[in-house]
Amino acid sequence: MKVYAITDIGRVRALNEDSYYLPREGERFCAVADGMGGHNAGEVASAMAVQVFSEHMRGIEPITGQTLYAAVERANDAVFSTAQQNEGMSGMGTTFSALARQGGDVLLAHVGDSRIYLVRHGAIMQLTTDHTLVEEMVRKGMLTPREARVHPRRNIITRALGTDPSVEIDIVQMAAQPGDVFFLCSDGMTNYVDERDILQTAAGEGDWQEKLRHLVALALENGGADNITALFAVIGEEAAR
Repeated sequence: MKVYAITDIGRVRALNEDSYYLPREGERFCAVADGMGGHNAGEVASAMAVQVFSEHMRGIEPITGQTLYAAVERANDAVFSTAQQNEGMSGMGTTFSALARQGGDVLLAHVGDSRIYLVRHGAIMQLTTDHTLVEEMVRKGMLTPREARVHPRRNIITRALGTDPSVEIDIVQMAAQPGDVFFLCSDGMTNYVDERDILQTAAGEGDWQEKLRHLVALALENGGADNITALFAVIGEEAAR
């Protein structure tokens, strides 16, 4: 598995509160986080979550749903404790989406409204569920997906890392296939670039870093009012290249 990443501050924000993790040599996991909170607290929350998660994951063998869950729990504990001890960081939190490889399987951990997609055989599928108010309304039949996309309360998150002493973490385990491409991103991407464009870009010409730059350019062209972060994790490519 080879992972490629990009981040951009966007057109409006004064600070990039997104963070991401690229695997070091021998590692088989990556993550993206989108911080929230006043002042620089969002940046602190996302960076801390990524750091604590990666430190906990380092050396774990084998990676299981339980060990992945525990690593994200450890990140939640760190962000929540820091927020409790620092008045200026009270209420800070972050979304968190991570991918790990174990043998022929891929495991996902997810909290919030960052997303993980799978591109396979010319199709794209969202593998995570947004933990947002509008997503709950869609599930209850109160909104259509199209209405949710432009709803004024679409950014209200119902579950985040670090805002409470405990957090429910979605874990998904699935078999991977050679050629699978996983796309992890913050909502600064998905609010401005639709799935069709992600699919066309992933399947198109150019190297993976060029494809990421193209998607960021699309997000900026379509508004870019948020930080933008995205990762491609490509199954079947060597980790060291």
